[in-house]
Amino acid sequence: MKPGRCLSLEPAMFALFVMLAPLVAGFILIMVLARFAPNVQRETQTLTGGKTDERPEITGDEFKDLVEELVGSLGLETVFSSMGTGGIVEMTLRDPRPLTGGRILLFATPVLGGPIDSVEVLGFAEGVRADMGALKGIYIALAGFSDEAKTAIGATPAPVDLVDGAAFLELVRTQISPERAGFCAEHRGFGRAADAA
Repeated sequence: MKPGRCLSLEPAMFALFVMLAPLVAGFILIMVLARFAPNVQRETQTLTGGKTDERPEITGDEFKDLVEELVGSLGLETVFSSMGTGGIVEMTLRDPRPLTGGRILLFATPVLGGPIDSVEVLGFAEGVRADMGALKGIYIALAGFSDEAKTAIGATPAPVDLVDGAAFLELVRTQISPERAGFCAEHRGFGRAADAA
């Protein structure tokens, strides 16, 4: 074995060590954190007064039926409708009124994982703007919207209405019936403690 050949392996071994050492150290750190880090508590929904909201969540099928019933009572025609995971409803509607009518895009979600942020709202608004024949968009979220989302939607060129759970409950009460609003108030995401009672 020549002395020069042994020296040429040392830089290669050193480079391999420099590449693998951070990976091994990172893997060990992740293992330690996963083992000893405390679990993050989920935020529970509370009613006014600090009590936990014990009402059940509305099912996806019940939510879709409610949205379709509201759309029909508003005099809008359904062109296309689909239901995704978690009861998320996407609809293309048509307002049949002459001169003022047109196509409306609707996105409704019963998921109560936290307020909808501005990224999701702006993504929907961009979809409405990109759809050449769309008159406006309607975004219904029982979880509500963050303050940033409410502010950001005003800066978009696409007209989008944001409807949270309390506003949706009021639409159901005025456009469908007080009995259907009572059914909604039995579920989380539709209004406050006064509506649940």
